[in-house]
Amino acid sequence: MYNYSESIKILTTKFPILKAAYEDDIEYYEDLPYVFYEDVFIKHIMDKTQSNDEVELRNIFNFVEDMLFNGDDEIKNLIGVAVVESLYYENDFAWNDKSLSKMYGALTKKSFEDCAS
Repeated sequence: MYNYSESIKILTTKFPILKAAYEDDIEYYEDLPYVFYEDVFIKHIMDKTQSNDEVELRNIFNFVEDMLFNGDDEIKNLIGVAVVESLYYENDFAWNDKSLSKMYGALTKKSFEDCAS
């Protein structure tokens, strides 16, 4: 099970490219996982969406699904709010696009659908 207190470490371990952003502004992001996920991880997702990097997008949505399935309640909320809701309300992200939605696991899909209802 993933523990909320480790949420930034989990993300930067899975996506090492994000570690520099954390280390560059550690005083700001430390103990603020929601802010880090919304500022840094969402930007990463949007960059990969705009460049149509299907391999990285699959990795991202596998990670999201894994966190929703294996995270503690606080992790699940973090992913639901800071990632799924942020993407849902992002103007340049079409969450229900067929090429993206085929990458979602069941929990990720349900989380997006919950935003829509």
